[in-house]
Amino acid sequence: MPDKRKVDFDRKLQALADAATEVKRMVDEDLPDFTERQLVTRDCTLAQISELVHQARYCIDPAKHDIIAISLGRPDALSRFFAFSFIERTKVDFTALADSKFYGSGVYALYYAGTEIDPYLPLTGTESPIYVGKAVPDDPSAETAFHQGLAIWKRLKEHRRSIVAGGLNPADFRCRHVVIQSGMESAVEDFMIRLFKPIWNKEIKVCYGIGKHGDAAATRRNNRSPWDTLHPGRKWADATAEDQASREVIIQRIESHFAKNPPIADKVAMLKLLAL
Repeated sequence: MPDKRKVDFDRKLQALADAATEVKRMVDEDLPDFTERQLVTRDCTLAQISELVHQARYCIDPAKHDIIAISLGRPDALSRFFAFSFIERTKVDFTALADSKFYGSGVYALYYAGTEIDPYLPLTGTESPIYVGKAVPDDPSAETAFHQGLAIWKRLKEHRRSIVAGGLNPADFRCRHVVIQSGMESAVEDFMIRLFKPIWNKEIKVCYGIGKHGDAAATRRNNRSPWDTLHPGRKWADATAEDQASREVIIQRIESHFAKNPPIADKVAMLKLLAL
């Protein structure tokens, strides 16, 4: 690279660093009085900048970046096969499953099947879950479902308590679950979230918060999660200071999400998506 280009590159890199430092300072000390919707737009811009910087680092890194050939966290053959196996399981009544003890850790998905919550109606009758979760065993080396304990069942019980507290009807939900090898739960859950983009998962940044177990008194100054804003009733959430976003903004996020990511209509559409 000629010296002039090196100087130009370093000048632009420093300008980027200075701008990022100033943006961080404004966020910490002097953030303009944006509306909630304007903040969402700027959050998306920051995410795009972050991705561009990540790509630039990838390009100038002197060490070779090899390709991850086998990973359940990526849409490779193993993950696709898992997703295919998962959707072949029959959806069961959420309440009935939560009432029946069973052993095993692994991954599960909740599906909205009701007709009362307007923002969720696009999900009714589809193959797109509203939430995907994992449950890990207390013993990470457990080799049988029995030794994995009641991990999934306990998580489903927690979710039902939250759903009831939030004024939702558990009968409006269906569930699929699968017991898998200990240690694989996180990778499989990650792939399922990437595949389905469930609106209740925090990674999707739409209506997250159902998975929270509660805030300690010292942390109740944290803003209330979007899930608890849309479905108030959990006592510890009601004790928090204020909402992260208004109901109107959350509903708008849900509508925008479904406009960009239409729910998967049926198993035929799912098979096409998985290219199986």
